Amino acid sequence: MFYLLSRWLFKRSAGERTIGAMAASTVNAGNLGLPIALYALGDISLAAPVALFQMAIMTPVSLSMMEKATSSKEPGGQSVLVRTLSNPMIIASAAGLACSIFHWMPPQLLLTPIELLSGASIPAMLLGFGISLVGSKPLQKSTQRRTEVWVAAGLKLVAHPLLAWALAAWVFRLDSTGQYIAVIMAALPTAQNIFVNADRYSAGITIAKDTVLVTTILGIPVMLAFAGLLHP
Repeated sequence: MFYLLSRWLFKRSAGERTIGAMAASTVNAGNLGLPIALYALGDISLAAPVALFQMAIMTPVSLSMMEKATSSKEPGGQSVLVRTLSNPMIIASAAGLACSIFHWMPPQLLLTPIELLSGASIPAMLLGFGISLVGSKPLQKSTQRRTEVWVAAGLKLVAHPLLAWALAAWVFRLDSTGQYIAVIMAALPTAQNIFVNADRYSAGITIAKDTVLVTTILGIPVMLAFAGLLHP
């Protein structure tokens, strides 16, 4: 929905449209999804399907779109595929999925540096996001992106969980508990790695940064509101 609005209404570039669409639809299934699934829903594994779907499907698709959108020359399909598959995030996600599927653990000599990198990734991402806020004010009018940020935040925090509820109730016929879980997971704020992607490709940085900030601040009240309405 945001991609179409950004193209037809806001007239943004393909890269910025893609980043905005990711900001309006990708949930923070790791930093917030896991603890909320554990303490609010009682089962940490409830966040796993969301994280898996985003890593295995959404991330490769969106990054391939970014590769095509930000390439300096018109890339062919093979070129986009090669650049996408060589992306460190794609490689790491694929390697993790493969290890999980085949129940294989790398030798400790290889696993130790991987664990060090993975342990530093989230703090480094949060630090980078915090640094980006220094000297800049969120939702500045001069960026000419304020309306887009609010649209992306509204789609993420309101439209996304409402769509999840409609699908859970009318398509998949889940009971009240299943509907509640689906809505809470969908109401999670925008994942902070969207800002990392925006910074990597130098596209949509303002939309990514401000949407992450706005949805993170408003996410808890929104989830509490949905919990009050839907708690079984």
